[in-house]
Amino acid sequence: MDSVLIVDDEPWVAKGLNVLIDWESLGYTVIGEAYDGIDAMEAIEKQKPDVVISDIRMPGLNGIELLESIRLQGLQTKVILVSGFAEFDYAQKALQLGAFDYLLKQVDRNTLTETLLRLKMELEKRHIGKREPELHLEDLFELLEPDNNIKISNFMINREMEFEFPHYRFISCLYLHSSASDAVIEQATQNGIQWIRFRTGQNKTSYLVNYDEQKSPADLLDFISGSLDSAHYMGISGIGLYSTPIGKLYQESDIALSSSSFLQAQRMTEYKSTDHIAELSKLVLKIELAIKGYKRDIIRQGLNELSEECEKRSMLIDQISAVYNQIVLFVYKYYGNSDFAQGLEYLTYSQIVRSCESVRQLFERIGVIFAQQSDEEMLLSKETVKKIIDKIDSSYTEDISLSMLSRQFNVSLGYLSALIKKETGTNYTDYVVAMRLNLAKELLSDESLSIQDIVERVGYKDYFHFNKLFKKHFGITPSKHRKI
Repeated sequence: MDSVLIVDDEPWVAKGLNVLIDWESLGYTVIGEAYDGIDAMEAIEKQKPDVVISDIRMPGLNGIELLESIRLQGLQTKVILVSGFAEFDYAQKALQLGAFDYLLKQVDRNTLTETLLRLKMELEKRHIGKREPELHLEDLFELLEPDNNIKISNFMINREMEFEFPHYRFISCLYLHSSASDAVIEQATQNGIQWIRFRTGQNKTSYLVNYDEQKSPADLLDFISGSLDSAHYMGISGIGLYSTPIGKLYQESDIALSSSSFLQAQRMTEYKSTDHIAELSKLVLKIELAIKGYKRDIIRQGLNELSEECEKRSMLIDQISAVYNQIVLFVYKYYGNSDFAQGLEYLTYSQIVRSCESVRQLFERIGVIFAQQSDEEMLLSKETVKKIIDKIDSSYTEDISLSMLSRQFNVSLGYLSALIKKETGTNYTDYVVAMRLNLAKELLSDESLSIQDIVERVGYKDYFHFNKLFKKHFGITPSKHRKI
């Protein structure tokens, strides 16, 4: 149902319009009446109706001024103006300002019905135009999930596509600015390469490339150097076949891209499944024994060595994440009941990219909890604790990291992590994510906001990351939640 606000300075006229036709049979619901332009504008700002039917001659704001205010605020509300004066200049002014139509009093039932039916067609086009990209993005989100076993062959058959070459790769690109293309999926052929382009983020585009690795490996290099030269960072998956799950291949490219952007050592990274973790087992064991014995100097030394090894080996971000989480596991294994350990959290590779600036900073999260806390920290006042929590509560839609908060309030990262978990019952990341997602859930009831609008309003940029978090938190995607 599209919502309607009726505005007239004569209440009996407004009520007459309210009962003149069967609104619901036409797909509308009247959400209220207003009896002057100022009250009407307040109601419009608060309720954001799809349609306003307003008299022109009113005290406060007249109908033309009301229409101007709606347009100045960038609202998408459609306006039908009504007047008892059959004057051409009123109608001309109204249409110039974008009024949908101009009706004369006394409003005829058939005329109003015909106008609303025409308007309904326009509103339906707007709703479809707004939601169709979101539905496509949701389908794409499901398709590219790493645990989705849909094969490239199934995807191609379902979209009635035919690719002639035996090999596939995903190439994910990160740009400094948003992609100029709004298309979710596009297909093209170029110089011996067939590809499908997916818009996988605000500044991110991914390509499923089909080529012949054995006969024409240079075609892929030509495509990268020619068509993707404007990408700031690039991640290339391993080689896939017709039977390879499409989600697996995409995740490989995403891991490679995240590795490039996080390590910043090279612009382009290719995914390789080298097991660095086994090669680092002696160093990891050394750190475990130091943690068990609470030998702070050896812990710090071992973590520094581990950081250097990760960087020197140009380890992919998913393996860095695995090593980090293994060390976190040791901390919980030996000190799980201690307050100082409660600030530590397991991190996925995408969380690491979003919350840390370097490998060294990542492992410092572990090292700082073994540092001796200062007397000032141990005696942190309740007022300061409240200020910290209030700061988080008022700024959770902004890009504020835990390290920024630790610098602002002059406390160590480990102590701050433990403090937040003690006060809120959860770690910093989960606390912020929960608040953002609860706000998003509320905003989804506002049909005037697209899901991309909501993503940005609650503090995210990447639709896919938001979608994944929302589904994990509520068990349903945001688009499906909106339909409930």
